[in-house]
Amino acid sequence: MQSKIILLTILIFIFIDISTSQNDYNISTTTATPPIKNPYEPKDHIVNPHNFSYILNPGYFICNTNNTPVYILVYVHSGPTNYQRRIVIRETWATQTLFSDLRLIFMIGKTLDDNIMKAIKYENEIYQDIVQEDFIDAYKNLTYKGIMALKWISIYCSHAKYILKVDDDIVVNTFTLINHLKFLDKFNPNREQTILCLLWQAMNVMRDSKSKWYLSKEDFPFERFPPYCSGSAYIFTGDMAAKMYNASLYIPFFWVDDYYITGAVASAANVTYTQLGSLYTIPEQIAHSRFMSSKAFYTIMFGHFPGSMNNMREIWRRILLNQKYKYPTRVPSNSFSWDETILSNEKTIS
Repeated sequence: MQSKIILLTILIFIFIDISTSQNDYNISTTTATPPIKNPYEPKDHIVNPHNFSYILNPGYFICNTNNTPVYILVYVHSGPTNYQRRIVIRETWATQTLFSDLRLIFMIGKTLDDNIMKAIKYENEIYQDIVQEDFIDAYKNLTYKGIMALKWISIYCSHAKYILKVDDDIVVNTFTLINHLKFLDKFNPNREQTILCLLWQAMNVMRDSKSKWYLSKEDFPFERFPPYCSGSAYIFTGDMAAKMYNASLYIPFFWVDDYYITGAVASAANVTYTQLGSLYTIPEQIAHSRFMSSKAFYTIMFGHFPGSMNNMREIWRRILLNQKYKYPTRVPSNSFSWDETILSNEKTIS
């Protein structure tokens, strides 16, 4: 009997020893593989210096005119050949004729076509609203364009209360935009460190090698992006430009500019996101119908119009007509002559 007890005790100790060894093995194999890190987190030294030079720079002219306050600075990502889109924006939703505390600037890279470069220089001599740096203007260089804007704003327009970034194929209902921001100001007049946007959360990373948005595992190791904003249009408080530019210096370059600027860089600058999704319409046909509908008109702030610029002009006329009906003294009659002004300007340039 005693021998059986001794044998059982030995077996128990052997079992415990084997279990302990197995657990130690499991722990060692589990901890041997480190967790995947986001490669676009801030480093402890500068890794992304923005060492480009200005070709065109209006400097303080944009925001320091007559020492008037700047409620909102609009900066537009524009392509070198998109002259007509810039004209439409100047004469419609971003005109200072109607919005005296709004300022407008276009961000452009360079092209190797000398004729286009001369045309841009001539355009800027007329309007004095183009910032151009000497990186090549290309799809995978849009991040440079975004950093250029942050750097320029932090130097030359740091006192703007809000910054609106848009692409040059976006129509903005500026009346609704300003009304919305001033409504928010009533509750928090000193709002800071905020981005208001169409916020994407857990967006899938494109792994289809045929797509222009394709990313390999080496480019981006995760299957989903952390939160970031739609790049078509977003608003951020004026204090964020300098903070985001400084953060960009320490974050490795990544060509997906929407995520890099409004995700990686903004997060590193401790931004707070505010969702504006219901005020966006991306598909052109749906945006057109919502802008033109009397019922849906007030439910849209930003519309995407990559096709005909006539649609952009038509939409703005619809917005003006609505404002003229609501506020007869707010929209002067000569505001409706903008399309004739565009045509005459186009003839002058050509």
